[in-house]
Amino acid sequence: RGPLPRLLPLAACLPGAVLSSESSFVVYSAPVQLRYGQVYNHMQDTMPLPEEVVARYASGETLMAISGFDVDMVRRVGPVRLGAQVKLSDHYLYHYAVNLGGVSTMRKMFEAAASDKELHHMLTGCHAMTRAGVHSFLDGLDLAEPGMHHRSTASFGSAAGAEYRDNPQRLEAPYRLLVERPEVWAPLVHIINTNRQTKHRSQSWSPLIECPCTPQRRINVSAGTVDGKVAFPPIKCSAEFAATGNPSCHLATYVGGWRCCEHGVFVVDTDKECADPQCSEKPVDEVFMKFTFFYEDAKPRMRGIENAACCDVTGVTQGFENIEYDIPACPAGTPPESCVHVAETVQPLGFFGKHPRSPKSRFSGSDLVDLVFAAPHLHIAGISIELFDAVTNETICEVRRALHDDGGVAYGHGSAPGDERGYLVGLSTCRWDESSARRYRRDHPMRTRAVYNASHRHTGVMSLWLMQVSPVGEPDFLV
Repeated sequence: RGPLPRLLPLAACLPGAVLSSESSFVVYSAPVQLRYGQVYNHMQDTMPLPEEVVARYASGETLMAISGFDVDMVRRVGPVRLGAQVKLSDHYLYHYAVNLGGVSTMRKMFEAAASDKELHHMLTGCHAMTRAGVHSFLDGLDLAEPGMHHRSTASFGSAAGAEYRDNPQRLEAPYRLLVERPEVWAPLVHIINTNRQTKHRSQSWSPLIECPCTPQRRINVSAGTVDGKVAFPPIKCSAEFAATGNPSCHLATYVGGWRCCEHGVFVVDTDKECADPQCSEKPVDEVFMKFTFFYEDAKPRMRGIENAACCDVTGVTQGFENIEYDIPACPAGTPPESCVHVAETVQPLGFFGKHPRSPKSRFSGSDLVDLVFAAPHLHIAGISIELFDAVTNETICEVRRALHDDGGVAYGHGSAPGDERGYLVGLSTCRWDESSARRYRRDHPMRTRAVYNASHRHTGVMSLWLMQVSPVGEPDFLV
């Protein structure tokens, strides 16, 4: 088990935290230091928010209402200042997640994880990207002290990755992420150092972004372990998805993805690429994650939000299942227009009780929610992803690759940060205000359909909807 994040005192020195005007503030992660081919996949220690922000909400009389955030990756400019943007082709952001809240609740969360192996994994490992750990922890606090804790911690990001510079994370009024007495934040970042030109001249993107299982990975199929540790989340697809024969559903046929992309490992063959297993002869590079949060004081009739339980094409129930899967290459001679891989599933929209992923939830399947935000997530070779009401077959949100990158799926054509040639660089999001948000039962079935280009094999791809809902008729969610 890896170390838990430390709670730093509020007076601790930050890598960088600056209060900006216009109701926004900027925070920087601790430095991420990597050699070529090395992976950083780690929950950093909690760090204090800007003093002005903490002071503004310290009394608890007013809640912070977060309306959105921006993400960037930067380097130092000179000895102190941060700001030079980093390209995807240099350091690839696989995923990120951020927890923000009060010191007391964050401490309780990490203390609970210290004695709960599964919660520890859900908060600090790859599965933290699903936000299920925070959701489960807050459900437990609500049972212990009803109504006291569900505003004290918020989670952001999740599986979003390479699209981070063109993936608008904004909420329409009156929906906001409501946080009581915010004091600290903790980022989890998953980054791969790819800053060497690819040897594949016909391919502009680095193969390292698909996290190949190199010869150094010790995979024990009978024990279910990778490098002596049980794969977490367990490699398990829904019965429906497993029936397609996808290699990612079984460790025996698993050849690449996040289970071979854990903290500190190399996704290059170090026997061939390096002088020693730690590639110590290669230079260490340093980058930082930059997060800009937009907020205001909570106002009457603002409505809080929570994470939805949908959608992952490898699952059929609440929450995410295997999360990743492979795209097998089409047989030789397949016409280009037919050389695609299609995955489809149906899942309930919201979390509700009496389910392994939400056993402590106070909600029932018949309780109502408004769907207020939907962010798609695809990997390289992604063509489209659609979200449907599985009862009416109405299209709720969709993005697709188009000739002029105006269909919601954008690939880079140049060399500037955010326009890296060949990389998937943008995914549009869908969001609704109170007049346009659709209202559903929590157990309402939603259908996802994802299409990938299958002209080449790809490992560890994902097809997810990262969504937020707002409970209906919940006084605790009204200010």
